[in-house]
Amino acid sequence: LDEHGRKLVLVVDDDIEILSATKRLIEDEATVQVALGAEAAKDHMDKLASDGKLYDMVIVDFTMKGPNGAWLLRHVRDTYPECERVLISGHSYMDLTNFLDPGLVQRFLEKPFEFDELLEVVTGE
Repeated sequence: LDEHGRKLVLVVDDDIEILSATKRLIEDEATVQVALGAEAAKDHMDKLASDGKLYDMVIVDFTMKGPNGAWLLRHVRDTYPECERVLISGHSYMDLTNFLDPGLVQRFLEKPFEFDELLEVVTGE
């Protein structure tokens, strides 16, 4: 949590427009950072952790240039198990099951998702 008791959330996608739109949608409810792609997100999370800070939640797109969302979520699960893992995708969850380890994804949102669905994931309400 940040200094105001709000969740610290990292949004990861390879589309800058989706990143900025998602940030705008949830920044009233959480402190939001964005990362352009899985490798940038991993590097950012590791640097932040070396400063003693951890994200409460990552919201990750599955299909990205470079490593996919499952690659990043494995790193998050193994390195930061207390960080909540949310996957978003234009594919259904069933379409992705061959790519996802059991227990890798804690919440899933299929695109296009409703604003209320995203807020519910972030706030837990």
